[in-house]
Order: sequence, then C-alpha cells, then structure tokens
Amino acid sequence: MPLLPTIEEEGKLSWLRLMWRYRLQFQSLTAAALVFVGSGMRLGWSIFDTPAGKFLNDYNTHNLMMSWFIGAAVGALLAALFVQRVTKNVAYTSSGFLLLVAGILNLALPRHFISACYSSVSVGAAYGLTQVQALVTGSEMAHKSIRGMLLSCERIFLWLGVCIQVFYTRVWYTLEPVERGHTMHIDQLHGILLAALGVAAVILSLSYRLESPLLLLRQDRDMAVGDTLKQLNGHSQSGTELLRLREDCRQLHNTREWEQFADGSLDPCWQRWSRRLLPLLKVLLLRCFAALALSLPYNRAFLVVSWHGLECDMNCLYWLAFCGLLGSLGGALLVDWQGRRKPCSLSLFVAGIVIVMVGGVFEHLESVKKTYYDINLQAIALLMLLFEVIVAAGVAVPALVYSGEAFSVAHKAKCLAGVLICEQALQLGLMVAAFEHSLRDSVFFFTFGAMSFAFGLLVFMLMPETRQLTLYECLLKFKKVP
Repeated sequence: MPLLPTIEEEGKLSWLRLMWRYRLQFQSLTAAALVFVGSGMRLGWSIFDTPAGKFLNDYNTHNLMMSWFIGAAVGALLAALFVQRVTKNVAYTSSGFLLLVAGILNLALPRHFISACYSSVSVGAAYGLTQVQALVTGSEMAHKSIRGMLLSCERIFLWLGVCIQVFYTRVWYTLEPVERGHTMHIDQLHGILLAALGVAAVILSLSYRLESPLLLLRQDRDMAVGDTLKQLNGHSQSGTELLRLREDCRQLHNTREWEQFADGSLDPCWQRWSRRLLPLLKVLLLRCFAALALSLPYNRAFLVVSWHGLECDMNCLYWLAFCGLLGSLGGALLVDWQGRRKPCSLSLFVAGIVIVMVGGVFEHLESVKKTYYDINLQAIALLMLLFEVIVAAGVAVPALVYSGEAFSVAHKAKCLAGVLICEQALQLGLMVAAFEHSLRDSVFFFTFGAMSFAFGLLVFMLMPETRQLTLYECLLKFKKVP
C-alpha cells in the first residue's frame, strides 16, 4: 500500500506549482497589490523624480515630499481602529477610492501645489490602510509553505510602482517634441494611472470575497471556516490536511484566552510586559533599519555619486529602483526556502561591510575637500546598488514577514499600525535632517554600518526561525526567544 503524501513531500514542489496550488491566496491580495503599485508610483513621483522645478520654492517641495509619509501614518492609525473587526474589503475599497481621488486631483489640477499635497496624503493613507490590512489578512490566510512569498508582495509591488514611475517619466521626456512639447501634462498621465489603479482595486476587492478563517471564527461562522479553508488551500487537499488546518486556526484563535491566563499567572509584571513588548521592539528595529535604504539621504547621496560615477544623462535613481525590485523578488523566492533568520543576519553583516566602505570614501572626500569630479565614483555607485539589493532581499523582506508572524491575533493590527507609524516618523526625521543639511553623508553611512552589524547580532541571537511554522507555532517561538 503506498504511503500517504507528507508535508515534507509537499514542500518539494516548485515555486510555480506552489503558487498555482494556492492561487486563491495570492488572488486575495490582488486589490492590495494594485494599491501598492499606486503607492510606489506616488513615492517615486515625490522622492525619486523630485518635482522641485514644478513649484516656486524649496519649502513647497519639502512639504510635498513629506506629505506621502504623513498620509501613510494617518492611514495606519485609521487601520488600527477597524482592521480585524470588519471585512478586508472595507480597507481595500477605501484605499481604491483614495487612489481614485488622488488621480482626479492630479488630472484636474496638475500644476496646483495644494492639490499635489492632498493627493500625496490621499495615496499615503491608502498605503497605510492597505499594508496593515494585507499583513493581517495575508498572514492569516496563507499556508505556512508560502506565507513569506505571499507577504513579500507588499515590497515587490511597491518597488514595481517606483520602477513604473521613473521608467515612464524617462520615456516621456526622451520622446518629448522639441518645439511644442506634449499636449498633456505629465502629471495628468500620472493621475490617469492612479485613478485606473484605484478603480481596478475596488473592482477586484469586490470580486474576491474570501475572508480570513480567523475572522470567520471570531464571528462564530463555523461552516464558512471549512469552506474557506478548502477553497484557499485547493480542493485536492486531503480531509486530514484540512482538519489540521482547521485545528491550527482554532489554536491561534484561542490564544486570546491563553494570553489572559498567562497574564494572570504569578510571573512578575516586568516579565509579562517583556513578553508583549520585546517582539514589537525587535520587529520595529528591523523594519526601521530596512526603511533607511529607502530614505531621502540615501537617495540623494546615490544621486550625486551616480551622476559622476555612472555618467547618467538624466536622473540615475531608476537604477536604485530596479535594484530594489530585483532584491525584493529574490527575497520573496528565498524567504520560504532558506528561512528568515539566517539570510537576514548574513545580509546585515555583508551590508554593513559594503556601507562602511561607502562611508569611508565620503569621509575621504569631506576631509580633503575635493569635489566629486576629482575621483572615479563608479565603484562607489555600484557598491550602493549592491547594498540596495542586499537590504531589499535579505532585510526588508524578512522584516516584513516577521511583522505578520510576531504578534498575537488580539493585538496584531495595533502593533502593525504602531510599527508603520514609527517608520514614517523616522523617514520624516531623516527628511528634515536632509533639508537642513545637518547630517553629513559620512556620518550617515558610518552610523548605518554600525547599526547593520548590531542588528545582525540581534537577529542572529534574538530572532526565531519561523520557516514552515504555523502562526500559532510562530507565536510560541517569539514567546520563548528572549
């Protein structure tokens, strides 16, 4: 009699076969993916394109660049109020309408500063709403063998949006007629694309109505839980496997009672609070470090270096955007194969070495007071691109996956919103430092390198390995690790 297939045998399926088997899990994030593409386009428009020449002074440009991050923080704060209480389509349809409003503002008033700021805030709010909802719902709906790949969609589609923005901007100005220019303003085209993505996100969110099994359990819809699990995991799954998945959901749903029992135990108060806050702090530090590679000081330093090192005839940041997309794709393919902790710690150590080398060159230039024309900066530009690939693949993706695994069901939305708000606060602080010229490039890169080594040790010693584990097992891992 042949043996029944085991979980280990299922893990040997290729990436394409896994994606086909769990295609409904990926389809459940299609609306979120479109919102992430639109958010990346607006981020590329305001940071990578840097529309400084469109308005009268730097003060306006600074406000425009900051508005996206302010909107993302506001969207995350709003998401904490209703995510895990209502259907996921509330967040996705709201985000789609926010993209639609932003697109209409850009289409109707392409040269108006207040309109540009409001549209950036609107797109940022859509991003904040969608990221919190997608990480909560995606982690709860994903099978443990593809959870990392599924949650990595946020990074992939955000960088895809940035790449789309910088690519069509370059093509637009390359093909611009010499005499009269284009009849349409380029920001109107940006608005049309945003509006189209918003409408498509609303349609897709209403088309795919499968909910998280945990939300259905919370609503006491036991019959719907079995049907949802069967659809999400493929009708070819055996009855035993579906029963095991259902039991996993029940264990995770009952962690609320388990946490209340633990909180009422005889442990000292500081131990109970440490169990709650340490996972949050570890994920927050890792996410904030990954955000530094997307920050304005890093982009501006690469822009100056690449002009002289890569000899670009236009804005060279499209190379940085492409490396971010390439790294995110590689990280998504590796995070379920090689795990989270080992690639992340190794990437942090390698990234620290690379960025310290870059900081050393900037320190030399600042000490001898030479201009960037005096030396060949091609190697430094390539090192910065390599750093972007390493951080995008080995740090940003594992940090995002940890965000969906580290927190309990009762507090996940609030914790994710808090992490996202802190990320935006960090980006805003770095922007202000860049605007005021109070942060030297060498200091920034040396600090970056020191943090990279420190966080590499933190991940290696204090972060658990959660590959091929259920969410309930991930919570137990995070409780045991100090």
